[in-house]
Amino acid sequence: MTNASFLHLSFPSSSTGASVSSVPSSLQTSLGPVVLFSVLDHYLRRPEGQDRVLGALLGVRSEDGSQVDIRSCFPLGTTEVGDQQIVIDADHLTQMYTLHQRVAPRETIVGWYATGGNLSPENVWIHEFFANETAPHKPVHLLIDPTLDPSHQIAKTFVASPVGVPSGDQGQMFIQIPCNVKYSAAEKSSLDLMTSSGAVEGGAPLVSDMDALEGTVKKVLEMIENVKTYVDAVTSGKEVGNKALGRYLADMVESVPNIEPKEFEKVFNEHLQDLLMVVYLSNLTRTQLAIAERLHKMV
Repeated sequence: MTNASFLHLSFPSSSTGASVSSVPSSLQTSLGPVVLFSVLDHYLRRPEGQDRVLGALLGVRSEDGSQVDIRSCFPLGTTEVGDQQIVIDADHLTQMYTLHQRVAPRETIVGWYATGGNLSPENVWIHEFFANETAPHKPVHLLIDPTLDPSHQIAKTFVASPVGVPSGDQGQMFIQIPCNVKYSAAEKSSLDLMTSSGAVEGGAPLVSDMDALEGTVKKVLEMIENVKTYVDAVTSGKEVGNKALGRYLADMVESVPNIEPKEFEKVFNEHLQDLLMVVYLSNLTRTQLAIAERLHKMV
């Protein structure tokens, strides 16, 4: 087997976090916070003496193949054989992928992940291995810095193309591609709860539904106040208006249904009564079950 070589092309980025400025490639990637947490959890549980961890990425590709949505991942067992050579447990990969297909049949293997600050020469062999799993598409390599250094980009994605002369050694040219972190409404709520707890020992306590609703209403009122302040500043001439933002605000206002206050109060009270009825019935059912359990023990 010939010696592997690789070339890393890095392009300047104008943003921070997990976003990358546009590069001469039509391929773009997006990943969720669950993937980031799974990779970091894998790194924290690594065997003693192991510098980095590897795993498979699963997701969905767009019809034209220009967008890769990385939705989940799972760890892989590896064995080092000599210098710059890593053997991946292919049987474990097949078994894990088969189990994952039962849960999410739309998600396929789109690439692999590794932890570390920079690319390494052994990435060539690993990338070639996953190229067979993702054919005819190119695999995506996700590199995550486990140190979480804010001065460096934590998550980077790469694609590779073969380079070299026909009669000489072949290598890989790794090109960094745009990567954005996307999260759903439920994931955003969890992230807000985690960030609000800070470094509290024991984690963040769970809040009740009413406390969560109160926090959401306060955030909405705060955002409305910010919009009102901006609109007042533009109308008074203190600030130059943004046409795109103005159209967006106009569309948002038009999307709000026009309901009279009395009608809104009536609908809200009806919904509240239904909610209270559900709570009452659930408490009644819980009480009946508790009484039945005690009677069963007495008998």
